[in-house]
Amino acid sequence: MTATGTRRAEADARTVGAALEEAVRRLVAAGIDEAAARADARLLAAHACRVGPDGLDGVLATPVPPVFEEYVGRREAREPAELIVGHAWFMGHRFELAPGVFVPKPETQEIVEEAINKLSGMILRGNMSPLVVDLCAGPGTMAVTIARRVPEARVYGIELSQVAARAAERNARGTGACIVQGDACEAFPEFDGTADLVVTNPPYIPIGLRTSAPEVLKYDPPLALWAGEGGLAMIRAMERTAGRLLAPGGVLLLEHGHYQLESVPRLFRSTGRWSSAESRSTCNDGMLVAVRAPVPPHGG
Repeated sequence: MTATGTRRAEADARTVGAALEEAVRRLVAAGIDEAAARADARLLAAHACRVGPDGLDGVLATPVPPVFEEYVGRREAREPAELIVGHAWFMGHRFELAPGVFVPKPETQEIVEEAINKLSGMILRGNMSPLVVDLCAGPGTMAVTIARRVPEARVYGIELSQVAARAAERNARGTGACIVQGDACEAFPEFDGTADLVVTNPPYIPIGLRTSAPEVLKYDPPLALWAGEGGLAMIRAMERTAGRLLAPGGVLLLEHGHYQLESVPRLFRSTGRWSSAESRSTCNDGMLVAVRAPVPPHGG
C-alpha cells in the first residue's frame, strides 16, 4: 500500500477531531504558522463534513470523511485552503472564489473595520447615504462586507480581472453593492467629486521583492501583486483616481506593504491633493488614511 493509501485507511478509522489535530501537526511541519494551520485545518474539515465553520465542533466525534486526507495533502503542498474549498470566510461572511482570484487576507479586515467606523461617523453627522467606492475590488471582499455592515451606504466596486469580477458579482447578490468589471484608473467618472469614502487594496509588491509565501507566488494572480519598482506604480494611480472621486473632506483607506510606511504617505503629501495622509501598521502590512483637501479654483 502507498503512503497516501495508508493515510486514507488510517483516516477512515479516526474521528474528525483526531484527524483535525493530526492535520494541524502536518501543516505546521510543512512550514505553515500554527494559528493559520489550525484555521486552515478547520476550514478543510468543515468543508469535508459539509457543515459551516460553526457546525464543526458538533461533528468532531464522527468518522472523518476520506476526502479530508486529500484536502490536507493539497494544503501541505501549500495550495491555499480557500482555493481548495472554493470559498473564504471574511468577517463572518462567505465569499466564493475561483482559480485566478485573489484570496482575502486577514490584514484587510482592519481596513474594513476602519471604513465601517468612518461611515458610522458620517451617518451620525447627518450624511444618511454615504457614497463608497472600492477600487481593485477582487472578489468583492471589502465592498460586500461594507454593504452588509452599513446598509445605508451606497457601495460601488470595480475590478479589472474578469474572473474576479464575476466572483464579486456573485458575492454581491442581495447586498446592495454594485461591482463591475473595468479599469480602476478610469472608475466611475459619474461620481467625480462626490464620493465620501474610497477603499482600495491595490497591487503593491515591488518587482523582484523576495517573498517566502508559496501561496502568494504560485496561486495569487500576478495582476493583484506586482507594481513596478518600489511597488508604487498602482498606488500612484489610485492616488489620482481617489483624488478625482472624493469630495473635499472625503477619506481614502489604502492597503500597502509594511515596507512602504514612509514612502506611501510621502507620495500622497507631495501631490497637494490631501489635507492629511498618514500610515500605520496592520497585522501584516500597512494602511494609509488620507483626507481629500478642498479643490482650489483652478482644479487639483
